[in-house]
Amino acid sequence: MRTLGYRCLWFFLALAILVPLYAYFQSNLWSQRAEAREYLEAGYVVPSQFSRILACGYKGLLSDYQFLRILTFYGSRFAEQQQMVDEDWDYFVASIDVITDLDPYFIDPYVLTEGLLTWDAGRIEDANRLLLKGAVANENNWRLWYYLGFNSFYFMKDYVGGAEYLMIASRVPGSPDYLKTLSSRLAFYGGKTKTALLFLKGMLADTDDALLEKRLKTRLLALEGAVLIEEALVQFRDQQGHLPGSLNELVSSGYLHELPVEPYGGDWLFNKDARVFSTSKFTHR
Repeated sequence: MRTLGYRCLWFFLALAILVPLYAYFQSNLWSQRAEAREYLEAGYVVPSQFSRILACGYKGLLSDYQFLRILTFYGSRFAEQQQMVDEDWDYFVASIDVITDLDPYFIDPYVLTEGLLTWDAGRIEDANRLLLKGAVANENNWRLWYYLGFNSFYFMKDYVGGAEYLMIASRVPGSPDYLKTLSSRLAFYGGKTKTALLFLKGMLADTDDALLEKRLKTRLLALEGAVLIEEALVQFRDQQGHLPGSLNELVSSGYLHELPVEPYGGDWLFNKDARVFSTSKFTHR
């Protein structure tokens, strides 16, 4: 026991010395090579089996530290408008994996996963794997089953699987009553933009992370604009018998007062099914 105590003491002393040094040298390196930063290695993540040993019984504390580290990493990318590349997302996934292995009851990493890994990275399978890990460990948290249900509906077009996840969420004590009917509403909308709109409004009400909240509000604004255009397109098609030649025709013919702002800076597009998209793909450039 005494030996273990000394090991823990040396471990935290080493952290106290090495972390500031690491931050200093990393900051200088990135400031000198900002133009090539997206090509640099995101970092190495100590595997869970070794992280548990290094934690010396303080798994929750190490999990918090690793989570703060990944938040700082992503926040710096966002603040400097650096595009997240595949290597960065690999680092993100590996970090969240270790964080949730150390403390599977820590909810914030799962929320961050849903907010970023699905929309920004398009890594739906990785997101669902992490969310399922969290949902199994936190049986009384309906939100994780809710996220799984939405991902199945919207991204994977798996309406049966999505309905099953939402049904599980609706049975969790304390879950909102609207979950009991949400699966039928989502089944009606399917992969339409309204599906994402319903989900994002619920997720925005639950998050308390400032950075994630800002990104969700931007995406919500974009989707609200897309829904507005889609509804005008459908109305035009129903009344005119065909879709307009361009979105500007919706304005000139009175179906829209003006085209909504695309908050990501892209140009609105639509297809033959009256689905609306953007050249920005609803991500920051």
